[in-house]
Amino acid sequence: MSEKQDLDAEKDFYALEKAGNHDSITHLDEEPQENSKIEAVRLVVPLTDDTDLVCITFRFWVLSLLFSIMGSVIYQYYYFRVASGTFSIYFVNLASYALGTSMAKILPNKSISIGSYSMSLNPGPFNIKEHALIGIAVSTAATSAYAIDILTVTDLFLKHRINTLGSFVLIFTTQCLGYGMAGVLRKYLVYPAEMVWWTNLVQVVFYNAMHNTDEFKSKKMIRGWSYMKYFWVVCFSMFVWQFLPQFLAPILGFISWICWIKPFDMNMWGIFSTYSGGGVLGFSLDWTSIGGSTMWLPLSAQLCNLGGVVVSYWIMLPIFWVLNIWDMKTFVKPLTPSLFFSNGTRFRVQEYLNPDYSLNEELYKAAGDTAMMTPMYALEFFYAFVALTACLSHVFWFHGGTILKSWREAVGHKDEDVHAKMMRAYPEIPQLWYAGFYAVMFGLSVMVSEVYGLQIPWWGMIVACLLAWVLTLPICAMTAITGYGPGLNIITELVCGYMLPGKPIANMAFKCYGYTAMYQCMTLLSDLKLGLYMKIPPRSMFVSQLWGSIVGGVFNYITMIAIIDAQRPYLDGTGHDPAGLWTGAGPNVFWGSAQIFGALGPQRMFNSDGIYGYAYWGFLIGAILPFILWLLSKKYPKVKWEKINFSIIAGGMGGFPNGFIRGVTGSLIVAFVFRYWLYRYHKNWWSKYTFILSAALDTGAAFTGLFLFVFISGGISDKLMFDAPSWWGNYVFPDGNGEFYGIDRCGSSGNWTGGLP
Repeated sequence: MSEKQDLDAEKDFYALEKAGNHDSITHLDEEPQENSKIEAVRLVVPLTDDTDLVCITFRFWVLSLLFSIMGSVIYQYYYFRVASGTFSIYFVNLASYALGTSMAKILPNKSISIGSYSMSLNPGPFNIKEHALIGIAVSTAATSAYAIDILTVTDLFLKHRINTLGSFVLIFTTQCLGYGMAGVLRKYLVYPAEMVWWTNLVQVVFYNAMHNTDEFKSKKMIRGWSYMKYFWVVCFSMFVWQFLPQFLAPILGFISWICWIKPFDMNMWGIFSTYSGGGVLGFSLDWTSIGGSTMWLPLSAQLCNLGGVVVSYWIMLPIFWVLNIWDMKTFVKPLTPSLFFSNGTRFRVQEYLNPDYSLNEELYKAAGDTAMMTPMYALEFFYAFVALTACLSHVFWFHGGTILKSWREAVGHKDEDVHAKMMRAYPEIPQLWYAGFYAVMFGLSVMVSEVYGLQIPWWGMIVACLLAWVLTLPICAMTAITGYGPGLNIITELVCGYMLPGKPIANMAFKCYGYTAMYQCMTLLSDLKLGLYMKIPPRSMFVSQLWGSIVGGVFNYITMIAIIDAQRPYLDGTGHDPAGLWTGAGPNVFWGSAQIFGALGPQRMFNSDGIYGYAYWGFLIGAILPFILWLLSKKYPKVKWEKINFSIIAGGMGGFPNGFIRGVTGSLIVAFVFRYWLYRYHKNWWSKYTFILSAALDTGAAFTGLFLFVFISGGISDKLMFDAPSWWGNYVFPDGNGEFYGIDRCGSSGNWTGGLP
C-alpha cells in the first residue's frame, strides 16, 4: 500500500506534463469556469473530444486479446514464485501503439460480418480512444483473480479440485460483482472533479504524448534514439540479465553476504538469511525484488513502507531471535505462515477436518495441544489491525474536510465537472442494467457456493455482499481523493471467523466475495475515471472491462492448472525445489489465514486471555497514532506531519509473512537516486526518462519470467522442463558432513533444517 500525497502527486504530473510538451495539445475551452477544479487535472487532461472516433474495432479485439492473455499468464505465473513480477501497462501502451498503427497500414479496408453484426477490418488510423480502451481491457485482465487462491489451496492442501465449470463460475462471479457496484456508485465516485483517481493522470499524459505524432517521433532519447528504440533496448537488456538471478544463478537474487562469514551458525542464519531469515543488510540483483514503481512513487510513502520493514525485520526480528522471545527458535524458521504445536511440530489442519472440510473438534482436542503461530507471524495480524484503523484515522484527521466537501457536492450535483458534462455526448448505461447484472452475478454466487461446497449459506453470501457495499463507499472515496486506501481482507476474515467458525473453505470464499467485490469495484471505478478523462463512451467501457475480466479469468485458470500439475511437490511442501524459486508462498499465506480464521477461528486464536490477545489492541493503537500526529501538526505547523503515515509503516512491518526479505537495500538505493537526487537536482532528466525506463525494466523482467515458465519450467509441456547446470550459484547442496547450504549460502546443521523449507 502506498500513499500519494496531493503535493507530491501534483509535482509528478507537472513534470510529466513538461516531458510530454502538453502545450501542443489544443484546448477548445480555456475559460477557468469551464475547466477542472483540480490543478493537476487542468494541466494534464485536455478539453478536447472527437465524438466520431470508433473505439470498439477489429484491432481492439485482436490486440486486447493478445495482451490480456500475456498479462494474465505472467501474473499467475509469479503468484507461485519466490520473485514477484508485474506485467507493465506501459509496455502494453507502447507495443499496442506500434502494432495498432501497423495494422492500420496493412489491413484491407473491408468488413467482416457475424450474423447481423458487421465490423470494418480497418476503420482508419489507430486512434487514441481505441488505444486507451485496449489498455483498460488489459489492465482488467492482467492480474491474478482472487478466486484462484481458493482453487489453488483446495487443490494443493485439501486434495480437492473443483471442476472446470464450478471454477469458472467462481472466478467470474467474484470478478464481476464489482461491475454492478461500480455502475451504481459511479455517480458519486467518478463524476465529481474531486474524485481524481491520481494514477490515471500519468496514463492520460502517456496516451496524449504518443498520439501527438510529430512530437512523439521528434523527441529523442540518449544517442538520438526514439522512445520506442530506447524502450526496446532497455527491455531486451533486462530480459537477458534476469536469466541470471531467476534461473542460472539464483544466489544473485538472495545475497546474504554477512551470513557467509559463519553460514552454519543458527543466529547468523536466522538474522541475515534473505531466503528464510530476517535478511538484515542483504540485497538482491533480481529486478523483480525492487520494481519500477520505486523510481516514481512519492519518496515519503516509500520511506514509510521501507522504514516499517527495517523496524520489524532488521531490528525487532533479530532481538526476538537472539533472545528467543516467545520461544521463537522452537519453530525453526523465524518467518513462516505455517502453524505449529508448542513443541515445534508442524500443525497440519488436514488431519483434524471432517469429510466436509470443517474442523473436527473432538480430534483437535484429543491432540492435547493447541496450534500456535510463530511470533513474527502473529505480529502480522497486529500490524494489519493497526494499518486498517490508522488509514481511516489518518484520512479523517488530515483529509476529512476535503472528503466531506467532495461528498456534499457529489450528492447535491453542485458544480458539475466539465469532463462529466462533455460525456453527455454519449449514451449512458442505465442504472437498471448495472443493477440487473449485479443481481445475476449474486444469484450465480449463491449457486456456486451451494453446489460446489464452499460452506457459505445463502445468508452468509448476503452478509459478504453487504460488507462489500459498506466498505466500498468510504474506501473508494479515500482512494480517489488521496491516492491510497487500506487492504481490508482482514476484516472479512474476522467477520466470517466469528460467523462461521470451523469452516476454512467458507472463510476463504467469504473473504473472496466480501473483499474482492470491493477491490474489483475500486479498480473498475478507476478505469471509469480514465474513460471519462479520455472521453470513451460508457458502453464501450463496459464491453472492454467485461471482456478483460473474461479473458483474464480463463487464462488465470489455465495457467494455475498447468503450474500445479507441473510443480505440485514444490508447492504443497512434499518436495524441495533445488533452485529455491517454486515455493508457493502465495498459497501458503492464504491457507495459513484460512486455518487461523476459518478452521480454528479468531475466538480461539485471539481470545483476550490467550497468547495472541494483544492483536486486537492494534485497532485502538492505529486509531490513536494519526490523531497524535494531527495534534502535533496544529502545534508545529511547519513540520509536514502528514507525511508520516502509520498505516503505510504498519503495512511494511507486516509485509513479509513468508520471508524473502531481499529487496530492501536495493529499493532504498533506487528510491533515493530517482525520487530524491534525480527528481530534486535533475528534474528534466527524471521527467524525460523515469517512466519509460521503469516500464522497460519491469517489462523485460516480466518477459523473462514468462519465457522461463513456457520454455524452461514445463509450463506448456513436460518435455520443455530443464534444470540449469548444477554449480555453486544455483543449487542447495550438502557439504558431505550433514550440513546444507541454502540458496543464499546460509546453512543448517544436524537436525536443524533451517536452510530448507
